[in-house]
Amino acid sequence: MITLVLAFTNEKHNLIWSSSAMNTTGPFVVVDATFGVWLWVFMGYAYVLFLLGAFLFLVQIVTCSRPRYRRQTSILLFGTTVPWIASALALFGLNPFPGLDLTLVALTMTNLIVAFNILYFRLGDVIPLAREVIIESMSDGVIVLDMKNCIVDLNPSARQLMGSNTEFIGKPVGEVWPEWFSVMGLGDITEGKEIVLDEGQRICDVSISPLIDWRDRIVSKVVVLRDVTDRKRSEKIKQSLKEKEILLQEIHHRVKNNIQVICSLLNLQSRHIKDKKYAEMLKESQDRIKSMGLIHEKLYKSESLAQIDFSEYIKDLAQSLFRSYGASASNIALKIEGNVCLGIDTAIPCGLLINELVSNSLKHAFPDRKGEITIAFRSDNRCIELIVSDNGVGIPDDIDFRTTESLGLHLVTILAEDQLGGEITLNRSAGTAFHITFEVK
Repeated sequence: MITLVLAFTNEKHNLIWSSSAMNTTGPFVVVDATFGVWLWVFMGYAYVLFLLGAFLFLVQIVTCSRPRYRRQTSILLFGTTVPWIASALALFGLNPFPGLDLTLVALTMTNLIVAFNILYFRLGDVIPLAREVIIESMSDGVIVLDMKNCIVDLNPSARQLMGSNTEFIGKPVGEVWPEWFSVMGLGDITEGKEIVLDEGQRICDVSISPLIDWRDRIVSKVVVLRDVTDRKRSEKIKQSLKEKEILLQEIHHRVKNNIQVICSLLNLQSRHIKDKKYAEMLKESQDRIKSMGLIHEKLYKSESLAQIDFSEYIKDLAQSLFRSYGASASNIALKIEGNVCLGIDTAIPCGLLINELVSNSLKHAFPDRKGEITIAFRSDNRCIELIVSDNGVGIPDDIDFRTTESLGLHLVTILAEDQLGGEITLNRSAGTAFHITFEVK
């Protein structure tokens, strides 16, 4: 702005031109001017800015641009330099054609250079920018080939998939990447097809598409490689897990059916036993087997073969025991507190524990009276406390559940301490309350 104001007011201070006159001696009419002080200051400032910009532009070309774009940007840099060189020759009196303004001629040359860049190199397209921003950062490998299958360009992902540190540009793709010959059979495709690389270590989806220039001519091919190794491995693992899940469900189904057959055989056998003592022993064994069969039934019907919703299991087990002992829900209430999910290794001993303790309560705790049985779960991280209690008559103080001859209580101790690796205690203050504490492995 300062220079512009000084140019309009030059007659008052002569800082831009100290003198000027028309020169008609040559073939051209030109203005002979003697430059003022400020014009030299302005031109020095302008040349410093130009040289700095040109240097930064040159650094960008050398360090950042891909080889295929260097020629385009170099020609553009040369075109912008020509007017400045012509202007410098005129300023310092080195014009080889006196009377001819070289700056105007240089600007004409610059316009021709820019036009050439636009028409031949398609200057102004977003392709170079898009390539740097998108193609370089793509996880898919992209290879550009000419019509002779020589590599014109490729991104880092393609270099990694091709597994070589050699220089690729300008070389036949089959020379630096032997797997190309297996790709060639795919032809020009739009949908990805799979090829195996690195002796089966990698699997890639490959797409080959023609690259058409602005004149609708096929000038090259674009090969896109997508590494789907992890996806294929994941699909294979999922398929394997699905097959194993189906197999496990079938196993649980068969185990459940076999257990039902055993229970039916025990039931038939009990009908021929006249001694009530032995008949009761068969009935108890039948209930124990049913408790294990119910575990397999729950696993068979469950979406997860690893965990069982134990509160639902307890409800079904309790209903089976109530039916087995002819107990009425109106006389003996069942209360279930808390909920945990257990694996089969923990669920089976816990199920047997509950079966024994609830059976004992139904048989002995409520002679001709109403009552309540409570089954509670409390969990703290991996530590679980199972409480099975009733408000019945209780176990007499002189009976030690650990040394009693009762098979049921003896099983409870073995299941709690040996199978679950936990501790079991008995509280007799208000009926009977067994506390079993164990860690889930």
